[in-house]
Amino acid sequence: MAEFLCKRPTIRARQRKLFHSSRGRSGRQHNNDGIAVYHEVSMRPSAPDVIATLRRVPLFAELSDEQLGAIAERATHKRYERDSTVFSEGDPCQELLIVEEGSVKLLKSAANGRQQLMGIERTGNTLAEVPVFDSGRYTVTALVIEPTVLLRLDAEHFRKVCLQQPEVAVKVIKVLGHRLRHLERLVEELSFSTVRGRLIVHLLRLAEERGKRDGTSIEFELKENNEELAARVGTVRELISRNLGRLHGDGLIEMRRRIVRIPNVERLEDEVRSPD
Repeated sequence: MAEFLCKRPTIRARQRKLFHSSRGRSGRQHNNDGIAVYHEVSMRPSAPDVIATLRRVPLFAELSDEQLGAIAERATHKRYERDSTVFSEGDPCQELLIVEEGSVKLLKSAANGRQQLMGIERTGNTLAEVPVFDSGRYTVTALVIEPTVLLRLDAEHFRKVCLQQPEVAVKVIKVLGHRLRHLERLVEELSFSTVRGRLIVHLLRLAEERGKRDGTSIEFELKENNEELAARVGTVRELISRNLGRLHGDGLIEMRRRIVRIPNVERLEDEVRSPD
């Protein structure tokens, strides 16, 4: 009778158990910067599992099972713990990495230690595709934001697939084009805007993406901390704190912990358009 009263573990609990059970096989290494890297390369996953994963990736969504099977032939999984390093700037690239679960941020570092957040890649996104095709080195550092599973595809094998499956190559070109547009916008913002202006643009973008509108006002959750915001807009944490305070003091935003309310969106937009 007791066994019928036992509750089955939830899906989240089983996933957590699966993730932590892999840690016993994990190794701890350090990269050239002395950053601890925890990862575990699992046994080669079954072809159906890899195909199911690839099917959820926009890059491969329209391919047949046969085409996906060709891509999955040499696929492996890696599991990473939070705050670990996937690869560092200057490392050689030997695989195409796809976020199967979790999220990864890409950072560009300057000689003085300043960092610029280049982007955050989530489930279904690929990481730093360019070195896969030019056999170069990574130009950014990839850090794990939360427990993450990456699908790894051998770079040489993937290049052959692109030659054999032109539709995959066309989709890769579209992804690279999207990244180029993002970088052009980033260069424009860093070159022609003040820290205040870049912060306002980012807040307006977040409001548009995830905000709840109520008349002329809009409210959203600010999930990034001040250090992450600084990396996003190309400055330091102290200037983020100072500018958020000034925007609040000027009545342009209201903050309750990490909830941001913009009382008048048009007024905040006017701040960006202002020549001052």
